[in-house]
This record gives sequence, C-alpha cells and structure tokens, in this order.
Amino acid sequence: MAITTRSAVTFSIIGRYLTLSLQFVSTMVLARLLTPEDIGIYSAGFSIVALAHLFRDFGLNQYVIQEKSLDEMKIRTTFTLSLIIAWTLGALLFLSSGFVAEFFKEPGVEELIHILAFNFFIIPFGSITLALLRKNLKFHVTESISFIATLLGIIVAIWTAYTGSRYLCLAYGAITETTFTVVFSYFFRPKGVKLSPSLEGAKRIFRFGSLVGIGNITTQFSTSATDALVARILGISSLGFFSRAFGTFSLFDNIFVSSIRPTILPLFSRDNHDLDKLAANYMKAIAYSFIFAWPFFAFLFLYTTEVIRSLYGHQWDIAIPLVKILCGAGVVMPMILFTENLFIAYGRPDISLRIQLTSNIVKITMVAIGCSISLEAVCIALAASFWVKCIIAIIFTRKVLGIRLTQLLALARQALIPLACTILPTVVVKLFMHDTENNSIIIFATLMACAFIGWLVGIKITNHAFYIELKPFFSRQLSQETENR
Repeated sequence: MAITTRSAVTFSIIGRYLTLSLQFVSTMVLARLLTPEDIGIYSAGFSIVALAHLFRDFGLNQYVIQEKSLDEMKIRTTFTLSLIIAWTLGALLFLSSGFVAEFFKEPGVEELIHILAFNFFIIPFGSITLALLRKNLKFHVTESISFIATLLGIIVAIWTAYTGSRYLCLAYGAITETTFTVVFSYFFRPKGVKLSPSLEGAKRIFRFGSLVGIGNITTQFSTSATDALVARILGISSLGFFSRAFGTFSLFDNIFVSSIRPTILPLFSRDNHDLDKLAANYMKAIAYSFIFAWPFFAFLFLYTTEVIRSLYGHQWDIAIPLVKILCGAGVVMPMILFTENLFIAYGRPDISLRIQLTSNIVKITMVAIGCSISLEAVCIALAASFWVKCIIAIIFTRKVLGIRLTQLLALARQALIPLACTILPTVVVKLFMHDTENNSIIIFATLMACAFIGWLVGIKITNHAFYIELKPFFSRQLSQETENR
C-alpha cells in the first residue's frame, strides 16, 4: 500500500477520534458502575504510575523515528535500552507499592500498583515496532491496533467492574490494552527486524533520548508546578476555576492538534536529510496551523460566555475572563506547536531542550509572581510565557533553518481572510439572537455552524493550500454520488 502524507494524516485523525469516542462511552458506563471512592483510589495509584511513564520512553521512540541511517544494530540497542529502563521502573513500582499505599493511607493502592507495574515489563516488546511503523507512515496499522486494543481493554474493564472488581477493573483494562497492543504489533513487525539484546552505540542513543526525555519531564513539571502554586497560594477553589479555564483553552489542542501530532515527527523526519525540504514542510505545517488556530481562538475570545455556559453551566462564569486572557496566547500558538518536533527530526534535541527549559523556567517564574497578585495575573503570566517561547523558537528556526520573521508574517497574512469569513457571519447572526438561559446551547450551536461555513468559504476564496489538499476528497465524494445516481 502506497503511503502518502494525506493518507497518513487522514488515518491518524480518524483513528484518534474513533478511540476518543470509545473512551468517552466507557467513561460514561464506568461512572455508573464505580463509586467516587473507587475512582479516587485508582487516581491515587495511577498518579505514581503516570510519573514513572514519563521516564519510561525517555525519547527512544523519537530516536527511532528521526534516525536517518537506522539499521538493525541501532534498533536492537534502542530496544535493549527501552527494556532496561522500563523493567527498572516496573521493579521500582512493584517494590515501592507498599510505601505508596501507606502514604495515601489506602491499602488497595498496593495491589493496584502491582497490577499496573506489569505494563512496564511488556511495553518495550511493542513500542519499538510501533515506532518503526510510524516512521514508515503506516498509521492505518498503528491506529487499527490502538482502536482494537482500546476496545478490548474497555470490554474487560466494564465486565470486571460489573462483576465487582471495583477500582481494579481499570487496571485490568489497562493491562489488557497493553497486552493486545504488543501481541498485534508482533504480526506487523518489519521483516528482518530482530529484537535481540545489544548495547552497541548505546551511549549516543541514550544521550539523544535523554535530551528528549528531560525536555518532556520539564514540560510536565512546569504544568504540575503551575497547578501546585495556584492551589497553595490562591486556594483549591481558584485552582478549580483555573483548571476549567485552561482546559477550555486547551480544547484546540485536544480537538485539532492531538489527532495529527503523531504524524508530525515522521513527516518531518522523512526529509531531515534535506534542510530546504525540512524547512518547507515546517512552513507548510505553520500555514495550516494559522488557519485553524486564529479562527478558533478568535471565536473562543468573542463567545467565551456561550462556550463556558453551554459546556459547563453558569456555575463556572468566573472562568470566563480567564479564558479570554489565555486566548492571547492563541496569536502565537501556530508558530510553536511543532517546534520541538522540528528540531528532534533534524537530530538536534539539544535545541528542543533549550527551548523547553528556558520557556518553562520563565513560565514558572512569571506564574509565581502572578499568584501573589490574582488569578487573572496568573493567566496573563501564562499567556506571556507562550509569547516568550515563540520568540525563542523564532530565534532558533532562523539560526538553524534560515526562516525569517517576514516569512512567518506572510503565512499569518494568508489566514486573515479565512479569519474574517469565520467571525463576521457570527457577529451578524448574534445581533439577531436574544440570549436567554433556555436557548444558550442553541445559540452556541448556531454560532459554531455559521463559523464553520464561513471558514470553509474563507479557505476556498483564498484558494489556501489546505483547501487544495481537501479538493481531491470532495471530488471523490461528488463522483461517488454521481455514480450512485
């Protein structure tokens, strides 16, 4: 099967949304089978396991995807390093489970961690194969494996919850999903690839992986530190409103970016031997990001009240001005979405780490200052940290790839007409709609529909590169309808 960029991205998006749909349904079902206490016990145990997962991969999968001259020996060494790290973490989790249970004062946490620790002993046998499949853009395989494994895990979780396993049902589901992911990936392992132990060239591979891993850990730490600072200085209720506001701001990432993020590193890495092609692919990704990000954040800024009340209710109105402040980061979001993937693909994870370290230090410092003032000041600090990260990213992309600010601004200008076409119809429609407590959801849905239609008109009349990508899809749909008639 010939794999194109368009088909790879399509498979990634479809697979992502199908899997999310499964998880959403399972959450609704399990919420009715488990008690808040069950969820609390699982959350307590999984918080420790999730921390271990941050260290498990340590950038080794990214190394496989971006490596220009990947051979069998490098694959074997990467697998061996993955095995050593994962098994060490699994053993530490298993041995420390008693101490963790004592810390949370909940005996059930010990058995829970014993089960979840098993994942660390089997994950390495599938992770390298999945990385190789992603490297070759075989997302129809990886997403199919993910969907089926997730479905089986959900079935086991729901069944064991129904039969009385309580919080352990979630651990049984997680083990089932990981096991079947490993089993299925075995059948799609590229021919000639043997996962036998080797440590040849381990120092170079581990150095690359550690740079990526430290960057990921730094980012996660800055997120956790922000929440901790808000909770400690401004109080738990303030953290609740902040989390809701940031969660709303993050809808862009959850709805749009997360579905294509797995494809970005393989696509960039495919041309990492040619600096001009790599720069061109990066600019193309930024051009697409502008026409999605700017209309999204402009809509969110103008209609924050409708969004918050439709999704969460009136009790979250305090989050409305916080979301509006965070939308200021949406202006520069397109220019920083894929910067880290760019430099990892280029084989310079050190640059990616510098960007993450610098921007996260600035972020934590500014947030700490903001916490001493107000929750609004925290959101201003957070939005400002995105601008700082953008400035740093622009400096490095100019230095390494020769991309000038004027080129980025030219891409931004291309998004202005789609932006106007998205927002203007909503402004007109809103003038003729009377907002009441009973029809807020209807107003929200109507505004979204107007925005989407206007956005389609905008990318069509400008003949944007993304619209050119969509035309073959629409042409096939029309031809199929004609044939059916």
